[in-house]
Amino acid sequence: MSGVVSVSVSNRSILQAVLTADYDGLVRRLARKFGCADFASEVLHDTFAHLERVPNTTVVQSPKDYLFRTALNVGKNRRRAERYRASAAEIDAILDVADESPSPAQAVEAQSEVEALVQVLAELPTRSRQIFEAALVNNRPYAQIADELGVSLRTVERTVQQAVEHCAHRLGRDVMRRASGPRRRA
Repeated sequence: MSGVVSVSVSNRSILQAVLTADYDGLVRRLARKFGCADFASEVLHDTFAHLERVPNTTVVQSPKDYLFRTALNVGKNRRRAERYRASAAEIDAILDVADESPSPAQAVEAQSEVEALVQVLAELPTRSRQIFEAALVNNRPYAQIADELGVSLRTVERTVQQAVEHCAHRLGRDVMRRASGPRRRA
């Protein structure tokens, strides 16, 4: 069967017969090429199914070589597809990503806390509220706030501390003291 064979319905049968007759030899050759007998066997099964799609115009000079080359291509395509396919462990890792967005209950609680803080801030004198907002809401340096309001840096530091203590007291929270002294002098 090494003569020129034109692929037709009967020639597909010939290719399938050659594959069946030399199955073990093809598996060994493919296993050497791919490094795994199980993979080689799967590739040959795919190759057998692939033979149904061979066009009638294909000329086959050597059915064994044609089958081996087809099986190599099928195996390479399979390996390429496996590289792009995520494993079960990778899919599980992707799906196990924690949702960091707040739950509806957390969102309502946060909104309630913000509203309570706004009410407590409204109790502060205007200048104290301005200093608090500039320093802690807008994150501006104390020195800049002092220059803009025409007060000393120490006044800004003391006003922020008093405003924080007032808010903490009214909201039932503890004030955490900084061990390293005043912040943001620049």
